[in-house]
Amino acid sequence: QKVAALVEHEGRFILARNAKWPRRIFSLVTGFLEKQESPEQAVLREVKEELNLDGAISAFIGLYPFAEMNQLVIAFAVQATGELRPNRELAEIRRLSLDELQDYDFAPLYITTAIVKDWLAR
Repeated sequence: QKVAALVEHEGRFILARNAKWPRRIFSLVTGFLEKQESPEQAVLREVKEELNLDGAISAFIGLYPFAEMNQLVIAFAVQATGELRPNRELAEIRRLSLDELQDYDFAPLYITTAIVKDWLAR
């Protein structure tokens, strides 16, 4: 299964662009569960690996079927602290205010769009 983190750090929301993705595509921090790892452990590990940030889960956002890849995405909101240092997997990051996040167009990433929309509706 796959986990996704809507990461908040120093009052900003972090979006990431994987080095393999087109220039305009940004998403949440994501990754896969490892053997005998809970979704909560996996999402915090991914935040640490990809951004060098320590995280605490602030909310469970939801479950999102990703039928095309035969996956279920488990999404969490994560409050993060520490020095932001993206790893080599990421080509670029964006740090958005809440207003910018509300207006951000994640197309064609419909699952990311749904996760952010559901979190904003809280």
